[in-house]
Amino acid sequence: MAELVLGHWAQQGDFTPATLEKCGETVARFTRRLDRQGVVAVSEISAEHCAGFIDALTRDATTPSLTTRHSRRSAIRMFFRTLRELGYEVGDPSLDVRLPSRTNAAARPLSEVEVTLCRASSRLGEAGGRSLHRAVCWALGETTAVSSEISAVRVGDVDHPGQPRWVRLPGTRRHDPRLGELSDWGSRIVARQLELLAQRGATPATLLSYRGQQVGGGTHAQSAVCNALGGVLTLSGLAAEPDVRPASVRNTAGRRLYEAGLPIEQVARRMGARSLDTVAADIALEWRASP
Repeated sequence: MAELVLGHWAQQGDFTPATLEKCGETVARFTRRLDRQGVVAVSEISAEHCAGFIDALTRDATTPSLTTRHSRRSAIRMFFRTLRELGYEVGDPSLDVRLPSRTNAAARPLSEVEVTLCRASSRLGEAGGRSLHRAVCWALGETTAVSSEISAVRVGDVDHPGQPRWVRLPGTRRHDPRLGELSDWGSRIVARQLELLAQRGATPATLLSYRGQQVGGGTHAQSAVCNALGGVLTLSGLAAEPDVRPASVRNTAGRRLYEAGLPIEQVARRMGARSLDTVAADIALEWRASP
């Protein structure tokens, strides 16, 4: 079963090579442990089996850190999610495994495994319907856009319809206008949406994600985007985490920019922020030296 899931992950291309290797190793160890425990069918896997693996000692015979436990749980959730995508009628007993919050933040950045889980969860449903809308909102969130900006982005704000990479973000009262960069996954999602909208006669002024009757960027539109992002978190099983909110998507994008080598000042500009302290808090960075 593990080989089937890992093969599907490699085929889909949603994982970065490093995340694919990490998740693959975790799932392989999980299934080997189940074999040793005499579990022969997926339907026999219980929350206790999941919890036992999540809390199991590391290879160094040490207690796993909270980050490791969260990472293990996310990989297991991807495992069950993928089995359902492949047509297996299975639930997800790992949803019953509760872990302490990783941080005290209101909206912490997500791990790479959690991002991959959310991307996969956003596509649940019929293509071109609600699932694509959720995926487009998530893809724009990964460019550092806040919810009101996501709802205001128009077709003409995307640089290239067939191979989109940059999106013009309009800014808000608290955020400066700027360009946001789509991930490889986000580029595929937005290209699919642009193709669909073109078939429906879209113009450059057509809103990319918001489908309601209110003005893009307004309260109703912003609420619709928050619901879409919240829906992804719910489907991924992360909505119950006290330190995970729709804003975690944007904060994850900022954290990635910092980890890619950008100084905090440039990260702030890419996020449209006007305060370094605010950005540091958003991306969970202790950037000031201790007194």
